[in-house]
Amino acid sequence: MPAGLTMARSEDKPGPKVVVITGANGGIGAALSRAYAAPGVHLGLLGRNEETLAGVAADCRRKGASVETLVADVTGPAVIDLLLEFDARHSIDLLIAGAGVTSGIPAPNNMEPWDTAEAALLTNFVGGVRTIAPVAARMAERGRGQIAAIGSLAALTPLPFSPAYSAAKAGLTVYVRALRRLLAARGVRFTVVSIGYVDTAMSRKLTGSKRFMITPERAARVIRKGLERNRAHLAYPVVLATGIRVLNLLPEPLVRLILPAFAFTISGWEAGGGAP
Repeated sequence: MPAGLTMARSEDKPGPKVVVITGANGGIGAALSRAYAAPGVHLGLLGRNEETLAGVAADCRRKGASVETLVADVTGPAVIDLLLEFDARHSIDLLIAGAGVTSGIPAPNNMEPWDTAEAALLTNFVGGVRTIAPVAARMAERGRGQIAAIGSLAALTPLPFSPAYSAAKAGLTVYVRALRRLLAARGVRFTVVSIGYVDTAMSRKLTGSKRFMITPERAARVIRKGLERNRAHLAYPVVLATGIRVLNLLPEPLVRLILPAFAFTISGWEAGGGAP
């Protein structure tokens, strides 16, 4: 087939027309909302803060998209009905589960506070499953759809500076990869996005090493390209992801010597769209 014809067909391939993004208040979620906003696209933007959500929605409408704002906390049961009611009005083509909170240790060699650890587990894992499961079931019934979960490179290795966050993102990663295997035959595509440090309100809570940090807009471009290619697992930046995979092959005493170079502490936590 001529190269020009192949390129033309690739460019003409239609993108998702109905996109739902959780954690759309700010950070990666807001950047993804603006990235997908275009004439002919209907966006469902879900977040906890009505005021900031309205600001993101206004940006998206200026780019030609039609927008519905959905105010909810992904840790509560109400989000399930909200998503299913939206899907009944507009069949969701793409769901991006981006709601998240960070957590971590307040000082070296100290346990992280239980309230922040619990919030990380409930939002990043339970909230992610609560968001994904009902929509995945609807997509399987239709025989089409795509779901992405905004995870973290912290899921790729046990991170002593942020144990609960690392565990929650690892759980979400395994859950989504399992669903990809489960529902592939029914036309539902899944992608886990393991992203590194992104310059968001979440990352600004961290004090310490934040290597290879990127902007939310850069993260959104990388994620969108990965979803277009139906990547099972998108890990970025590649150099940091590769380093973590190598770290997992090393003896534990050597790992403990290396990790302090990447250490951080946290002064608080708040909702966001992913990262570190």
